[in-house]
Amino acid sequence: MTRDWRGIPLEKIVERWNAFYPARYQTDLELFSLNTVDSPLMDWGVSLVKLDDDGGVLGFVCFKKPATRYFKVNDPDSVHLNSIAFSSPSIAIDLLSEAKKILRERGVTRIVFGTDSKHFFPGVPLDVPALNDLLMVEGFEFGGEQVDLERDLSSYELPKALPEGVEFRPLTPGDHDSLVAFFDDEFPGRWKYDVLWKVEKEGRYDFVYGLIHERRVRGFALLQDATHKFPIGGAVWRGDLGEKWGSLGPIGVSQKTRGQGWGGALLGAALQHLSKSGAKQSIIDWTTLVEFYGKHGFEPTRTYRSAKLDL
Repeated sequence: MTRDWRGIPLEKIVERWNAFYPARYQTDLELFSLNTVDSPLMDWGVSLVKLDDDGGVLGFVCFKKPATRYFKVNDPDSVHLNSIAFSSPSIAIDLLSEAKKILRERGVTRIVFGTDSKHFFPGVPLDVPALNDLLMVEGFEFGGEQVDLERDLSSYELPKALPEGVEFRPLTPGDHDSLVAFFDDEFPGRWKYDVLWKVEKEGRYDFVYGLIHERRVRGFALLQDATHKFPIGGAVWRGDLGEKWGSLGPIGVSQKTRGQGWGGALLGAALQHLSKSGAKQSIIDWTTLVEFYGKHGFEPTRTYRSAKLDL
């Protein structure tokens, strides 16, 4: 039987996820709920589950609406396939067939895999062959690759000091206006929304570090560790990273300071802070800058490729 998610115990859906994906993508009920049913963008009308006769979950799809009202990087006629898992390809084909029918009737023109607000995947993970094969059969068009990078920060040493007159410190509510002005000037889209959403949800500011020059924010780095209740970005893989996990990103500096070594200095200071705070296996997610982060000892651990389906 195919139906929507309402009334289905979420732990059964999580069990299907964990049975489908390799160990590095395992999730837990709390985190899965945060990125699906607790999201205001979850599209309940097209998120479907297929059950066996005993109520067990044979497969599911979760779709989310575009976050166009929050940031200007999405096509308003697209929806995001946030997650999918299945016991057999035929189950997944049936689920997607029903979902595509509903979406076409709404006038939706495109499905994008992952990249949704509060996402799991920045693209299709290459090391899940069954998923790649399914999406290929379904007609998804694949694009460029991105990676997650990791290293153990236990032995991290700062390779480069901050420029003279520049301060690296945790931001406070008193820095809010300066941070917002920085985002509006430099990164007005998704990064601004994600960082400010997390500050509000966590009820604290101290994990957003600023690069301060002349009393203004000129760069920032978002740092996460095991004390965080609302993990985003690469922190969604906290289960694989281990108990003393760390996460860095997003991170960026103002355009005027680029090319002067400020970005590398900010990165080093942020990683040093994570190391000193006790973080071990740490992640920088959704990037193509393998060489840049590789200078700090980071190596690829997961590879994704973008995918979309025109309806």
